[in-house]
Amino acid sequence: MIISPPFVRPRNAGESDLSWVNRMMPVDINRDFPLNRHASWHGGVHVLHTDRHEEGYDRIEFVRAIADGEVVSFRTPSSTDKRDTFPLNYNGRTDDGYVLLKHETDIGENCCVVYYSLYMHLRERLDPAIRDGARVWRKDRIGQSGTVDNVNAFHFEVFCDNENMLKLTGRTKPELDITRDGRTDTLYGDIHFYLPPNTHFYESVSDAASPGTDHLNLVHTSTGPLFVSMTFEKGDCTMVTRRQNTTTEALYDAVGEPLLNTDVAQNDDTAKYEYNLYRTARRLYPQNPSAGFELLRFGRVVSAEYESLIPADAPLWRTVSFPGGTGMVNLAAPAIKKFSDADFPHWTGWRMVDDDTDNNSQCNSPLIAGLQDSEHFSDLSSLLVSHFPLEWNAATFDQRYAWLKTGFIRSDFVRTDSFTLSQNLADRIFSIGSFNWRFPGQSIRSDDVRAMSEEDYGRLKSHASALCFDTGTLGSDRVWHFHPQAFITHFRKCCWLSKSELKQLIPRNALRMAGRNDYRWEAITYRDSVGSVADSIRTHINRTMQKHLITTPLRIACFLGNGIQETGWLGTMEEGFRYTETNPRTHQIIQRYNIWYYPWYGRGLLQLTNPENYFDYFSFRGRASPENIRNTLVNEYSHLYTHRNLRYPDNHLSDTENHVPEDIIQWRNNVSSDLHEAASSAGFYWVARDMATYADAEHVLERCSVAPRRSGIKIYYRSPAFWQASAAVNLPSQIHNEHYQGLHGFDTRCCVYGSAIAVLTEQKFPDSNNIPVNAKPESEQIRRE
Repeated sequence: MIISPPFVRPRNAGESDLSWVNRMMPVDINRDFPLNRHASWHGGVHVLHTDRHEEGYDRIEFVRAIADGEVVSFRTPSSTDKRDTFPLNYNGRTDDGYVLLKHETDIGENCCVVYYSLYMHLRERLDPAIRDGARVWRKDRIGQSGTVDNVNAFHFEVFCDNENMLKLTGRTKPELDITRDGRTDTLYGDIHFYLPPNTHFYESVSDAASPGTDHLNLVHTSTGPLFVSMTFEKGDCTMVTRRQNTTTEALYDAVGEPLLNTDVAQNDDTAKYEYNLYRTARRLYPQNPSAGFELLRFGRVVSAEYESLIPADAPLWRTVSFPGGTGMVNLAAPAIKKFSDADFPHWTGWRMVDDDTDNNSQCNSPLIAGLQDSEHFSDLSSLLVSHFPLEWNAATFDQRYAWLKTGFIRSDFVRTDSFTLSQNLADRIFSIGSFNWRFPGQSIRSDDVRAMSEEDYGRLKSHASALCFDTGTLGSDRVWHFHPQAFITHFRKCCWLSKSELKQLIPRNALRMAGRNDYRWEAITYRDSVGSVADSIRTHINRTMQKHLITTPLRIACFLGNGIQETGWLGTMEEGFRYTETNPRTHQIIQRYNIWYYPWYGRGLLQLTNPENYFDYFSFRGRASPENIRNTLVNEYSHLYTHRNLRYPDNHLSDTENHVPEDIIQWRNNVSSDLHEAASSAGFYWVARDMATYADAEHVLERCSVAPRRSGIKIYYRSPAFWQASAAVNLPSQIHNEHYQGLHGFDTRCCVYGSAIAVLTEQKFPDSNNIPVNAKPESEQIRRE
């Protein structure tokens, strides 16, 4: 899933993703989620807007699609004359333009989800591309933010049906089942651990590879449940412990201070825990470092069909806070249950609200009532995923609002401490969903509210009907509503690429250097039909990126910017070659093969090449090889690499000459023939060559202009960060020589990289004056098919 907020202004220097998303969506506190001012359901939020010109923009800012989708329905905004008069002008000028989008994407293996986004109160005009059934792409313009009751804002809503709620969150119950491990079909974001009562904490562990505790000094035994969250970010690993608040069940308090990189080994190259996961896995789990890497990454082995932990009870010792101190805990212990953000852990605030069983607009949820009683409702409200009717169906208005004619809501849900509405509210307006009811006459007291007259009810209904639209089957029953800001922030952690999203990374055209300063601009044919290599390897690519923490847009851009080019647009998992042909009688060479390092040529998504890299990969996967054969082949390759004149006449890399066992030959061949191996070997390459350290640097885009033969001027983009990440697996000796010309196909890789930056990020591309203002690459590279 790729998703972004409805505004995409430039990011400030050093601004976190969470802060940026929140800045893009300033919410009107009077029209918040999931309730309006009183106990009345509100399916979205009102995003405030100023209409000022932002730096870097020369036109009025547009509301944009948060993800790729399809237009379900829309309404062109009415004229200002209609906006300024009743029924639209009920409590102030109100715009009625809207766009409803349907989004279909993937969040995991065999986990296709559908959700909807609604943009209401748009003004003046919609983008010309908005038509029934039209395809829209993330960041595409939709329309302009309008006004609601004279407030410059638009209503923004994200919702789904019950079937997709189960796919998106894994449950409809308020809390997560902590008696078993969490989901593996989708797995992203932070990793979480449930530590049951009587968990043992030890002072220190002398052998981090051993689960034994007989000789360890016990410093604490927990008396209640604890919840530990493990966050990886730009090389760091932060451990946070929580426990349930003693007075508010839904609230979980931090225990101690966050622990940053506390378990980095003294002999590691850097103080950053994540950047050392590969070396740590090799050190602690030498019999199968790949399975050990999963243990370090997820707290468990999640790809048991491919990996086996050796020994099966290998531990994961981590420093964890407990009330009053810290200690070492074996997080791999079976009693400790493992989860990820994909499980929407309730101890991080997520709650599913499905205890208001009627279909009116009143919030009669005991769960929410309890949060209001505790005075922590505002702290947790954005993480309440709530089940109630869609408010834009005119046919169900009476069903949802007839209670207004009989009096106020149930008295046990009237709480003056949670209301801002009282005698001091001058205009005496009561919010109901996205609509407002103006109370006639006297001031309002929360304990004495008059029933609405038929005349007033009729006016409110007319106003609501003017804003409602044909909701189809969506409006016939209750749907699940997410706080849009929380939904976007949460799913930006899920970088699983759908088939359509992966396809967009393949540029429509790419540069190829045919000779020195001789560029060609060539059309790219991408084949991803069912059964193709590109279609079949997508799940393996996603699983590999998930495992090896290639889980940010910039890391993915660096990883696939290389892998897509090296595999001929995901068409083949091996480097092209020709066999040597000899005369069977005279043994004279007829035709040489074109790769001197055959049969150890490039295979896999990131073209694993030369014996040393292959044997290192075999070792990472827990496959033992005869040391003498490994050393002979590695030394021979090094000798030939240094002495170019010997590469063909005196080459001793063949399998026959070195008596290479059949299992090693099969392992090597599997790197191209088995798509799991093709992707897995690329993940190994990524972590073994520390590509993340380069991908995590700031990506300063450089605009490059070339003139390919008979194609006019073409533009592509590179960055020092992408160069270094690419050189790390291709030419490590040239990592700091940014303009070295010997990296095969780097200009072509940059064409993929540019598409990836455009599709995966919100970063702007520099124009001819080197000002970052362009939303897309200049040479129309983005594949929209």
